[in-house]
Amino acid sequence: MSCGGHSIFFVSGCLFLLTALILDVIGVAAPYWIYGETSGLKVNAGLWKECATADIFGQKISKCTEYGEGPVLDWLKAVRAFGLLGIFISTIAIISAILKIRLKDRVFVLIIAIILSFISAVCTIVSIAVYAGKYHELEKDDSFVKFSFAFAFCAVSIVLSVIAGICLIIELAKRSSYASIVGR
Repeated sequence: MSCGGHSIFFVSGCLFLLTALILDVIGVAAPYWIYGETSGLKVNAGLWKECATADIFGQKISKCTEYGEGPVLDWLKAVRAFGLLGIFISTIAIISAILKIRLKDRVFVLIIAIILSFISAVCTIVSIAVYAGKYHELEKDDSFVKFSFAFAFCAVSIVLSVIAGICLIIELAKRSSYASIVGR
């Protein structure tokens, strides 16, 4: 099967890469890695800021604080760095895949996109693993705060990056077997 002259595996791999990048950007940027609500108090926090909303005597009071206003913990810096690195590497993987469209006979561009999709997944794994480990270390009691959608988006982006890499590997294998049949 082909789609516009490209295999369905190549097109699927590109779409998975793009979707993974979008989810990763939303996940890293959103202040909802954790969320909690109890007796009129709502809290949420991400990699860049934390917010709290309280209902005091029928009046809502909200306050958001950027993490840059005080000292940022080293583990949070690492989580940010690996999250941003995953986004950057995903972007380069997508650019490599687009270059493959223009450079039809250049297999190395496809190999670069494959490698970068897996490296992006590893960077995001490190990011959420460090955050989850530190979260559980800080919240040893049964806290009312739980992981939220931004954390889940980053986790889903890992899966999509790996699926994209697998699709592109299948594309590479198909092209390699085709090239050996025609004698290229």
